[in-house]
Amino acid sequence: MQAFVFCGRRNNRRNKLVISEFPQSGDTSVLESALSVLGQGWLGTLLGIGGIVFAFFTYVWTRRRTRLAYVFFGEHLLGSATDALPAAIDVQYDGVSIPRLSKSQIIIWNDGENIIPGTDIVTKDPLRLQVGDDGKILSVSVIKTSRDVIDVKLVDQDHPSQVLLTFDYLDANDGFVIEILHTSTDRKPSVEGTLRGLPQGISNYGQFTRPKPQKATKGKIFKALNVIFSPPVFVIIGFLFAVFGPHPAFLTRPDSMGALSTVAGAASGLLTLWVGRRWEGRRKYPKSLHLEALE
Repeated sequence: MQAFVFCGRRNNRRNKLVISEFPQSGDTSVLESALSVLGQGWLGTLLGIGGIVFAFFTYVWTRRRTRLAYVFFGEHLLGSATDALPAAIDVQYDGVSIPRLSKSQIIIWNDGENIIPGTDIVTKDPLRLQVGDDGKILSVSVIKTSRDVIDVKLVDQDHPSQVLLTFDYLDANDGFVIEILHTSTDRKPSVEGTLRGLPQGISNYGQFTRPKPQKATKGKIFKALNVIFSPPVFVIIGFLFAVFGPHPAFLTRPDSMGALSTVAGAASGLLTLWVGRRWEGRRKYPKSLHLEALE
């Protein structure tokens, strides 16, 4: 392929524009190959997906929300959800016989970006922890806080299945972990109350699952192989290979587009499945509130 550069100059005598052309030397095969690859439909789709992902993360990094959230974990230490302990077994707590013993742990944190002052708690509907009405709270304690300055306090009241909760303020990802021992058949506690600026209420992210025990790794080489053979690395390598690697002639034939689209669709589906599983199994609460007792 021969390229020409056209130059224009004025001829004063004839007052005409004279066009000259000069051959421009150079091999354009690399440029033609790159343009051929960029013209493929699958690459446009991949770039479009990349643009959507970039826009999503840009939104996440720049958003400003006000949100108070919690997750919980509950288990029956003695007895069950349906039956009390056998009559031959007498379990006492502080000298009082109890039908069962349940433990609930609640992790509460600021899941937004805006600060949540403790003064935003509405007096007529205070922030409180609630267990089932059929049970009684035996003890409640704060077992961890992200920072001491948030000043979490538990206020006992006459209601047997409720306890009031106050704090000074919560910055983003600030929070605390509370443990409740009670006699309710319901292991699922709840956080009730109203805060100014939270018309949607307190977000309940449900019960968190304890992570599965991790198998002992075989060293740095094993960890490196796990990273190399992970789906994101495969996608990045495939993209770089498609743009800068060799391009066989069959990739540009129209009859190959169907097979390429099938492969690209399968790869996208596997990557989406992997991302979904990772997202679902992620730790929803801040890392600063994690306890070994929660595992």
